[in-house]
Amino acid sequence: MNCETGSFLQSWEWGKWQEKIGREVYRFFCEDGDKVVASLQLEQRPLPMGQYYLYCPYGPVVDLGFKIEDLRIILEQLRQKFPKAIFIRIEPKNLSNLQLTTHNSPIIKSANIQPAKTLIVDLTRPEEQVLSEMHHKTRYNIRLAQKHGVKIQDEFCISIGNGLFFKEAVDLILQTAQRQSFNTYPAKYYDGLINALALNNRNGDLRLHVYKAVYKNQLLSAAIMLDFGKTRTFLFGGSSMEHKNVMAPYLLHFQAMADAKKQGMEQYDFWGIETSSGETPGFVRFKLGFGGKAVEYPGAYDIVQNKFVYELYKVFRKIHRLANRAK
Repeated sequence: MNCETGSFLQSWEWGKWQEKIGREVYRFFCEDGDKVVASLQLEQRPLPMGQYYLYCPYGPVVDLGFKIEDLRIILEQLRQKFPKAIFIRIEPKNLSNLQLTTHNSPIIKSANIQPAKTLIVDLTRPEEQVLSEMHHKTRYNIRLAQKHGVKIQDEFCISIGNGLFFKEAVDLILQTAQRQSFNTYPAKYYDGLINALALNNRNGDLRLHVYKAVYKNQLLSAAIMLDFGKTRTFLFGGSSMEHKNVMAPYLLHFQAMADAKKQGMEQYDFWGIETSSGETPGFVRFKLGFGGKAVEYPGAYDIVQNKFVYELYKVFRKIHRLANRAK
């Protein structure tokens, strides 16, 4: 189901990637006559002691005429189909204030896994208007990068392991995460993601791009982006400490927006403008400089099926978070 409430996280290709990294994936559709009014793609996530929960990232995806009662029916069917799941976590993008239960299984507001707040740039407007709504320093930095002769390359991957600066792009993402103390994936995750999704770029609904900003034959910035529906999403990125004065990352994103607009995309999603502590670090300020509109989603909800184990899970999760903060 590919409607305006959809996300690449609910795409068939993303589900196949989750299966490739070892997760069980389940797909369900809710029909009204011959029309699909809702779809769910759930991942089975492990818990200690052999337990598990089901996770529906940015889902269910629902039609505009979808009703809360329809959701109640779907969740009841999932409860019956997966009675051993400790809970089912959903993250709907357009269903807020969920106040319902499913046969003694309460729905509880829970911790977000995906960004609950993001920045969306409207690409349906003229390019001049998009530029005019950016911060003046962002516009200045874009022009500065152009003046310095920074070149932007869009590696629309269609074969495995190919492309100039491919390895360097992944290394740059990892180095940036380490420098800024962000949690990240190992290199083999990024390699596998790019290679797996690249095979579907010609025929699939989910299309992958690796954008690179090059200055004097040196890679200064890289970004992994995904196109799904009418939205281009900036998923992962990194930048070099070398030649910071040429402002390469600014031109990279501006060019990615311009390319997306030419290719029929209507939105550019910066994929998150918040931290769990509510701070605004440098990478968030960088994103906000491109203008756009802040969009906040309802967040995550847990449909609890085993209350006792769920309470234990919450205790262990709290201890784990406190331990991480103490590091």
